[in-house]
Amino acid sequence: MKIRFGRHLDGEHGWQSANQLNVTTTGPLGLLNLLETQLGLLQASPTAAERIVHFVECLKQSDNPSRFYHRSFANDELGTAATLLAWRDQWHLQGWNNALDAAATARLRDVQAVELLALKVVPPSMGERLQSVAEVLQKRKPAIAEITLCEPLTAYPQRWQSVLRQLPIREVVAPVQEARGGLLAQLQNALSTISRGAAPEKITWQEDGSVCFVRAETATLGARWLAEVLRDRDSNQTLIVAEQGRSALDEVLTSAHLSRQGFKEASAFRPALQVLPLMLEQLWLPLNIVGLLQFLTHPVCPLPALARTRIAEKLARSPGIGASEEWNKMLAQIEEACIRNDRDWAQVCASIAFWVEHPRFDRNAELGAPIEAVLRRVTALADYFRARLASDKIEQRFAYNAGYSQVLACQQALEALLEQGTQHIRPRQLQKLVAQVTARGSSNQLLAPEVGACLSVSNPAAAIEACEHVVWWQMAAGAMPKPYPWSRQEQDDLKAAGVHLPLLADELNQLAADWLKPIFAAKTTLTVILPPPGQEVHPVWQMLETVFAVAPPVLSLEHYLSCVAETMQPVTHRPLPARQRWWQLPEGTPIPRRGRDSYSSLESYLFNPYQWLLKYPAALKPSGILDISDSFLLYGNLAHHLAERYYLRPDALTMSDAAFAPWFVEHFADIVATEGVVLLMPGRGADLENFREQLRRAMLKLRSHLAQAGVIKVEPEFSLSGQFKGGEMTGSADLVVSRADGSLAIVDLKWAGGTKYPKKLAANSHLQLGIYAELLRQKTGQWPHLAYFILSQARLLVPDDRYFADGKVVRKDKGLEDQGTPQLWERFQNTWEWRKALLDDGLFELISSEDDIKDEMTEWPEDGLAPEALNQRYNDFLALAGWGANQ
Repeated sequence: MKIRFGRHLDGEHGWQSANQLNVTTTGPLGLLNLLETQLGLLQASPTAAERIVHFVECLKQSDNPSRFYHRSFANDELGTAATLLAWRDQWHLQGWNNALDAAATARLRDVQAVELLALKVVPPSMGERLQSVAEVLQKRKPAIAEITLCEPLTAYPQRWQSVLRQLPIREVVAPVQEARGGLLAQLQNALSTISRGAAPEKITWQEDGSVCFVRAETATLGARWLAEVLRDRDSNQTLIVAEQGRSALDEVLTSAHLSRQGFKEASAFRPALQVLPLMLEQLWLPLNIVGLLQFLTHPVCPLPALARTRIAEKLARSPGIGASEEWNKMLAQIEEACIRNDRDWAQVCASIAFWVEHPRFDRNAELGAPIEAVLRRVTALADYFRARLASDKIEQRFAYNAGYSQVLACQQALEALLEQGTQHIRPRQLQKLVAQVTARGSSNQLLAPEVGACLSVSNPAAAIEACEHVVWWQMAAGAMPKPYPWSRQEQDDLKAAGVHLPLLADELNQLAADWLKPIFAAKTTLTVILPPPGQEVHPVWQMLETVFAVAPPVLSLEHYLSCVAETMQPVTHRPLPARQRWWQLPEGTPIPRRGRDSYSSLESYLFNPYQWLLKYPAALKPSGILDISDSFLLYGNLAHHLAERYYLRPDALTMSDAAFAPWFVEHFADIVATEGVVLLMPGRGADLENFREQLRRAMLKLRSHLAQAGVIKVEPEFSLSGQFKGGEMTGSADLVVSRADGSLAIVDLKWAGGTKYPKKLAANSHLQLGIYAELLRQKTGQWPHLAYFILSQARLLVPDDRYFADGKVVRKDKGLEDQGTPQLWERFQNTWEWRKALLDDGLFELISSEDDIKDEMTEWPEDGLAPEALNQRYNDFLALAGWGANQ
């Protein structure tokens, strides 16, 4: 067997296929696997997380307060272990003979003490595996005829050198300039001179087409330009060097009807790899309600779809889990859905209990969560993935396999911790463990190269074959060697122990040689696409600039396109639909009537008909799981529910302030935990305390108002129904209160609106209260008194002091002193009739601001309500109204 071997060739495709047998090109992982196979040393490879967990045990056994890693290890076991294991692996790869007992520095002596344990329990690193290969090579040889090295032997780590010296190797000493002539040949000669340490003669730019430097303001434009360049080139003789932005480049090339290049970038954010961290985040208190919503709405979720969708909608509307009216109502809906879809409700219920209602642990507790509890959940997730590995769809099989591998690695690591006697794990440790088992993530296996794909490499050092055309995509700065984290004395001690750490200068020289390989590989053309302005360029670009007498020209793609505009096909501008003040439906378009109307439906019907049209007849609705309820909406819902819970008590009006205080503390905490858990999340402490104090003060004030008014009965969430000119109407009043004389009042609870609702009372335009008053009058025969209670300000707003003497009286505007609820009801019905006549003709008005009201395009009835611009924050259909000025 003949092998071409390089340090950076694993996973690359920068060379042409040949009609040869027993010839291969590979990198370190591939050659090591081949040698172990032929020498009988092949064994199952442990995961990185498994090796780290075993190393944690070694650090524990060797730990004491004098160890240099003691304090770091106490704070972050897995992170400290990962760092020190990386040190150990690097030393073994560079020839460590495990002898640091006589080291002058305490750190190395500490590492030596840990190493005595690690040699027995930690799975071998690449350096240790190479050491085993080198020992066996002294006894028998593999079936390898020749190994051609793509770098000098001295560029390889010591363990590799010890292996390669026992094999038939051939070194490629210097790069070969492949260009046939022109500017490209001059450029290669100049760079070759620099690589030998000499100063080259400056060269003059030539427009011979052999060298091209371009730059675009965006990578997308650069990729699209490159697609046109590649269209006329032989893909078998074109090499693309793409260190970054590979996936985006491939997508643009594919969209331009070129063959997919198969650029696969590993990512930890693949959907199947997101499930484990989302699931484990749900172990902790306070509950991460946003993370739970993400878990439930994730495309890969172990919970049945008919359950998780409804749970997600409930959480978005009322963020919290546990026994509550909303929760029980949701469970009943899921049970009905199971019956309709012939699903086992008991099984679905058990799944909800396991994945959502499970026990949680205080994230701030010293111990953390029991590993056994974590392991149960990880094992269940592994079972979920395992059951789907044989999916009919190939894309799902790849995804489930990636998720299963990740979860299995986590499961093995947790089991290893249990075997070591570790019983608990803290949140930060668990996050570290998940990050380690996920590593760089996984690539999309479906993005395979298609027929006609170019040669490609992600590392310039992998450009080991000459090609007619070389393209360096996005020549931006890459990773540079980092200084060693050990002192000069420690490096001397390591050298005495056989660790031959390469000098930083040697690494930089080899890196510079690797960077030049793509340029030397070009035979006919070299195309360099620079990153957008503002990004740091690659050091090779700085080297290229120095060899020219005058800075080489860089083609600006934006300028180029503007110069050749006459040859390009124009794209007709199509503006977004303009906003129109009126919508005219085609004649005969049916508009179904609602069976029952409510204040919310009538409000849009009167004041913004297009909104009513889209919401009710068209039945459009936004997703109910896009966001978590918060701010005013959440505060209002929680306050309403707590007030309802309180006034359903038979002793609500007789409870003393001393008894009310503990009741409020208990039930406030309960309602936040079950319906407003977003306020318990980190960073929301101030919001929670402000809300608690505002609501406590509001409820105390409301109790006082009701006592002063002589209220003897309170009915929360009072159901109302009745008739109006349009048919049946329903509603629900927040509080209906009664006095001993039989007089009634409706109190509408609002969280905010200290400016808005006084204006409504003053203008006699409090339509919601007016509708509720009429519905209650139809039921009882008497007009009730009305009031707004602004919870955030603990203010009771009333139109007069006949019922609530201590409320804030809002006087009517001039000319409206004799107006009341009966007149408001009459004006409402007149407005409804006027609007109905327009809608019957297919005319629907759009009112998006006060300016629309002032433009006088609409003549509202004199005996009707005044026009009102609704709050657009609660309009789900703004984008459907159009853009720009009225037409």
